[in-house]
Amino acid sequence: MKKFLFLLTALTLSVFFSACTTKNTTQSEQSKQAKAQYKDGTYKAEGDKWQFGQEDATVEIKDDKITSITLRRLDTNGKEVDYDQWQGQKDETGKVHPNLKQFRLDMAKKMIDKQSTDVDTISGATVSTKNWKAATQRALDEAKK
Repeated sequence: MKKFLFLLTALTLSVFFSACTTKNTTQSEQSKQAKAQYKDGTYKAEGDKWQFGQEDATVEIKDDKITSITLRRLDTNGKEVDYDQWQGQKDETGKVHPNLKQFRLDMAKKMIDKQSTDVDTISGATVSTKNWKAATQRALDEAKK
């Protein structure tokens, strides 16, 4: 009789603990899925238009992480500017253009490193950098699950 009660108790505990383990694993998996905020893929969005054109961003997401961001500056005709003309040089009117060629690379890297659009704007290219942040955030909003 004691052997029977011992076996019955052991069997009951075995079933109980295996059920708890399975349930915790399932909850853990559900928790990870609930925390994932982005779908894998490539997403593109635009910043606000302004008198000199607009900016856009292409964002790649893999395993819920921002893996790549390409920032572009577009002229009023929607064509990408020649960044060689935007490297801190003066134009024919004497105005110094900001170094958009480097600014866009630096800003994209900062957003990837931080996994956020919450980065500083760049003095001298305030409108462009604000629009790059807006375009990137809009692309991320598209990627949300």
